[in-house]
Amino acid sequence: MTPRLGAIAASICAAVFAFAFAAAPKSCEWGLTAYFWVGVASMIMLFALPLMLVKQAALGRRLLLSLAFAAGSISVWFAGLFAANIQIMCRLF
Repeated sequence: MTPRLGAIAASICAAVFAFAFAAAPKSCEWGLTAYFWVGVASMIMLFALPLMLVKQAALGRRLLLSLAFAAGSISVWFAGLFAANIQIMCRLF
């Protein structure tokens, strides 16, 4: 893994985590939906990042790195969801 790849991945994860705090106050209007789609987009980007940038490694290693990055993205998304206290259920009826 190159330092550039790690820096890009860390920047994307930090942006997703920071966006959780921006979306939390409006989670019942637009925040939860927007945070969900930001999480999906970051997971797709982090999955594709090693496949595009690490050309010298074998395909199996790139796929494992891609899966690890996608799993990291999902864990950062869940951490932001609970750290920012985003409301999941706004109305019951």
